[in-house]
Amino acid sequence: MPHNQNFYTAGELAKMFNLSKQTLLYYDRIGLLQPEFVSENGYRNYSLHQYLTLEVITNLRKLDISISTIQKYLANRSPEMMRKLLEKKDKKCQETIEQNENIRKDIRVMFNQLDALEETCLDQITLNYRHSKNLYVSRINSKSGHMGTIYILASHNMKVFSEHHFKERSVGWIVDGKSFLNGTSGGAKAYFSTVSMNYYDEKENYFETAAGFYVSLRFKGTFHKNKRKLSKKISLFLKRNNLRPISDLYVQPLLNYWMCTSQDEYINQISIQVEQMEDSAEEDDK
Repeated sequence: MPHNQNFYTAGELAKMFNLSKQTLLYYDRIGLLQPEFVSENGYRNYSLHQYLTLEVITNLRKLDISISTIQKYLANRSPEMMRKLLEKKDKKCQETIEQNENIRKDIRVMFNQLDALEETCLDQITLNYRHSKNLYVSRINSKSGHMGTIYILASHNMKVFSEHHFKERSVGWIVDGKSFLNGTSGGAKAYFSTVSMNYYDEKENYFETAAGFYVSLRFKGTFHKNKRKLSKKISLFLKRNNLRPISDLYVQPLLNYWMCTSQDEYINQISIQVEQMEDSAEEDDK
């Protein structure tokens, strides 16, 4: 029961709204809800007016409206101001829904990639037709050194994956195709990422792969450690099937440090475009 018929203490008022006493003290300190008066014994006394105001505050807080916004509204209450307040919050909610939908879309992409990994066949060469793809490419200077290469990679990530875009896939790299098949491959000549359209300013960094047949191979471990073995395997396949390479080699990480602690558990895919060579017998007939 209140200590008199007209006023409530901070503890009594807080209990009516299931708030802590500290919350009312905080509201008092910032000027959001001040008591009617403070008695000689230090008790804060709240009237019916403060009770009604606190009802507005607590319910607007349930809508996650900020204290500062509520404070401005209380100083200028009206149906028009309430409508503006709710419209602004509704717009914010819609933006949050859209952001969460984008997050869920990225999560579904990751789920699809994880599902695909479970069905991955390793060490089997495949020949498949591919449509052209749009790539954003960051070229690597051979004189950059290790640290310089990392800077190029970081810059590439910043360009391709915006602040609010989840990096749902690893960045691949391009290796000179002839050097790879000759067994003399050095390091990567460029980083690449698949993009949906040419929306970057640097037109020279935009590249479209050719549609056609590509030889692909998925393997465990790092490309650097396995490149000689991979080169022999791909070269033998091309020779047996009378195929000629006509592009650089694309290396795409499928499973890396995101989900592995050991490089031996990595899964990568290499791909190179090929075309059928004429049979030597047919060439002799000509």
